[in-house]
Amino acid sequence: MKRVAVEVRVTIGLLLGLGLAYVALGAIIVTTSEASPRTLLLPLASLVLGGLVAGGLALRMPSARFLGFAVVALLAILHAFLLLASAVMWFKLFSGLLAAGYVYTGVLLNSGPMRRYLLGDAA
Repeated sequence: MKRVAVEVRVTIGLLLGLGLAYVALGAIIVTTSEASPRTLLLPLASLVLGGLVAGGLALRMPSARFLGFAVVALLAILHAFLLLASAVMWFKLFSGLLAAGYVYTGVLLNSGPMRRYLLGDAA
């Protein structure tokens, strides 16, 4: 069995973990305030999109890398705007960490080990 590079495993973990963390924050907001359950739509959508990209990467689909670029750019910008719009310091910190995580995920998607993992000798 061929070993998978650390960068690939970290990228897949970040795509799933950042989405799960955002869903957890949304669940905390819904349970501790009078927020609507619709508050969870965006966190669940980010989890689904991250899961699709992570699944594509795990299956060695080269197109998943390009979809990953779009997803991480969209979610990084979203969290940067949430960082600017939040009034609560904890939400600012959380959004800043998630935005940084998505930017780092984008960097890992463009790394050499990721390209070799997906494209083989053609990279």
